[in-house]
Amino acid sequence: MATDVGRIETDMLFLALTRPAIVLGVTYSWFLVEGMGWLLYFINTSSFYVVPGAAATHLIGILIIAKEPRFMEIVKIWLLTTTRCLNKRYYKGTSSYDLY
Repeated sequence: MATDVGRIETDMLFLALTRPAIVLGVTYSWFLVEGMGWLLYFINTSSFYVVPGAAATHLIGILIIAKEPRFMEIVKIWLLTTTRCLNKRYYKGTSSYDLY
């Protein structure tokens, strides 16, 4: 009993209910972004190299989402917070419209 001091218990049901919805091993948001990207590539090129490329990105997604299930949500928040200023390069990387 002395070895359990400071150890956090996690309930498997809680972990399952807080995990995002998954389709084919990746989250829906990863699946939609990946699917739309490869669909646009196929429409523009009419090349069947889409299949191995999609399989490779899907495997990468499985590996990333196995480590961090909310990866796409983290990327979405990062994009929302870092791309506010459209002319960021003009102001040397700052996210402000103030000249000073």
